[in-house]
Amino acid sequence: MQLFYQPEIPEGVHHLNPEESRHCVKVLRKKVNDTIDVVDGKGTFYRVMILETNPKQVSFTIVDRRPETSQPVSIHLAVAPTKRLERIEWLVEKVVELGVARITFVECEHSERHRLRLERLQRKAISAMKQSLRATLPAINDLLPMDDFFSLVDPESTKLLAHLSEEAIPITQATQHLTDCCVLIGPEGDFSDQELRQAQEQGFRTISLGNSRLRTETAALVAVAGLRLINE
Repeated sequence: MQLFYQPEIPEGVHHLNPEESRHCVKVLRKKVNDTIDVVDGKGTFYRVMILETNPKQVSFTIVDRRPETSQPVSIHLAVAPTKRLERIEWLVEKVVELGVARITFVECEHSERHRLRLERLQRKAISAMKQSLRATLPAINDLLPMDDFFSLVDPESTKLLAHLSEEAIPITQATQHLTDCCVLIGPEGDFSDQELRQAQEQGFRTISLGNSRLRTETAALVAVAGLRLINE
């Protein structure tokens, strides 16, 4: 299945943007009356029939629609970005494939990166959504200080912080039967003592991802994959 993306279908927009239109007409050679599959990034698949094959604006009419199967647990991933941006781009692709609901980048005291290319990360997320045959695009929040991040966390969600400490509970024991979860991953320089205390005051529990010391993007991927598998 080849998916196209049009986020404004619910608002009545029944055409593809220039990039998607060009791919549809010039690469895939789609014609009038052909059917294609479109997603809105909000959880709905659309089966549509092409009305006009303009390479700048392919117009269509909706033939059928169906909702995406809901995820067993809604995961909000909060992570301190790494110095090398390509590692964060890789992480975004993988967690979108796993069906994460939201991604927030957090600026910590020991963070190595203090600026992001949010538009590029969003393009990576759209590509990963389509390639993994998903219809939901996670919200991606730009880099935020820790204080601002805490205000975004649903107070009713389960709050987890991955950390190598003696008090940490194994992820397999701390995360069963969840419906809404926020997991916080720190920078490779680790959280400061003040940040750890602040997170605990905000209701975050410390979890362990195993005995190995993991890179930031590896820890984030392990946490998201573990939450998905444990709560399937």
